[in-house]
Amino acid sequence: MKKTVRVVIAGFICILFFIIGHVSYLYYLSAAAEYPEDQWLVNEVNRKALIIVAHDDDAISMSATIARLCDQGWDVGELCFYQGYKGRDEIRKHDLDRVASILGMAPPQYHDVELRRDREKVQLPWMPVPYDQFDSLYNKVPAQERIERFIETGQPSVILTLDNIMGGYGHPDHVLISQMVKDYCEGRSQDPSFSVQRIYQAVFDPGMNERILKNMDAFQAAKSVYGISGSPAPDVYISVKGQEERKRRALKAYTTEQNALTKIWPFYNYYPAWIYFGLFDKEYYRVLERKTGFQG
Repeated sequence: MKKTVRVVIAGFICILFFIIGHVSYLYYLSAAAEYPEDQWLVNEVNRKALIIVAHDDDAISMSATIARLCDQGWDVGELCFYQGYKGRDEIRKHDLDRVASILGMAPPQYHDVELRRDREKVQLPWMPVPYDQFDSLYNKVPAQERIERFIETGQPSVILTLDNIMGGYGHPDHVLISQMVKDYCEGRSQDPSFSVQRIYQAVFDPGMNERILKNMDAFQAAKSVYGISGSPAPDVYISVKGQEERKRRALKAYTTEQNALTKIWPFYNYYPAWIYFGLFDKEYYRVLERKTGFQG
């Protein structure tokens, strides 16, 4: 009997040390430089925000922010694109509707378009391609028209998207859509009737990106293909505090994308939300402002 008790205790201690060690590893991954907390959104009068991303799950980077804005009375909508994969796209649209309900935003808008012209030929569509090949590789016109219509109809003060430099981890679709958003806002920046005041580009702290994505082929290739040393640095952060469970539920709602999402939020599905997002407790943004012509 005593031997059994000792074995149980020893096993418990081993498990405890493993958990402590693994949480320490997550703490290492989540460590970031210091950035100021965003104050602009709290004080903005025109409480309309639009999310414009290439793919439905791209918005998960900003899910706690979206939930917080919805709780504060903002009208939040989303536009994303599907390339016409029968069956899977319908599942993803259903999942996105669930995410919208979880976060409290308006029903999302989707646009079915063959965005990448060579999508049937390319084996790894998430790998970066040079910026100067975008015009030949992408069917940009219908996407651009839908983006412009979405902005003009929604009249937002802020647009949430990914960065136009690396697109999070190097995916050219991400870069393209974010660049089109930026270009359109730049072109309208001197128009007094244009509503957009800021673009919030969701990014990780560069140190976090290097630690979390160091083994991702697209991330490493992006540095060479795009001619950059790494991901763009944030300007501000928005706290996840109070939205931990909703962020985890939103992540889990993307039923077909868990393999990709767990590479960017490693082991999120093994921990209670309060532990995991107590470590990954901030969402970071690169901010482009109208007063500077959305330059940056």
